[in-house]
Amino acid sequence: MSSPKYMMVTVASCEMSFLDDALRHLGSLCEELKAQAGAATTRYGIMATGEHTGQLVLFQTYAEMNGIDKAFAVYQSSAAYKAIISSGSVVVTFRNILKIDDLGLKNPSTDVPAYGVITRWGCPDLMLDEMRAEAHNFEDNGAMILRYCTILTGPAAGRRLLIAGYPSMDAIQNTYEALRGSAGYNALLQKFDLDWRNIMRVTG
Repeated sequence: MSSPKYMMVTVASCEMSFLDDALRHLGSLCEELKAQAGAATTRYGIMATGEHTGQLVLFQTYAEMNGIDKAFAVYQSSAAYKAIISSGSVVVTFRNILKIDDLGLKNPSTDVPAYGVITRWGCPDLMLDEMRAEAHNFEDNGAMILRYCTILTGPAAGRRLLIAGYPSMDAIQNTYEALRGSAGYNALLQKFDLDWRNIMRVTG
């Protein structure tokens, strides 16, 4: 299967009393997005660090931009989505659309990771070749999936987002120890305006 080219990410605050119900409804919604909107992948969970700690996050990817249009049509008809919104316990914080560039992971996993690390930075040049050269540091140390994105909407439009899924905290630690020892990665850091890195707990 070819790598998806577009992503939509939604972050929403959720009252603790409704959290389990919200996650259950998100699971149903994701199945609808795959079946009716053609979502290539979906992942959802809870932000574990940063200013959005405790908030829900939903990622969905598509082969074409029109998949995102179909996703909004699913929202209109979905009983699961209506249950989330009508609860009064969930409020969308932001929703953005991103373009994905394939970093060429050799063996991306379809299993659900335990954690995701989301890093955002600014750089005028995508530096795709340089990023691809560093992808092995992630995969060799346990990263299950890697998405390199350019944000297309919202106040952070134009900035880059790197999303990596991991099976454990140990895999995260091993990856960043390897990156610290990489001359190529350290050279990239000198060109990046890195302003945000946070961890999410993936639940589905």
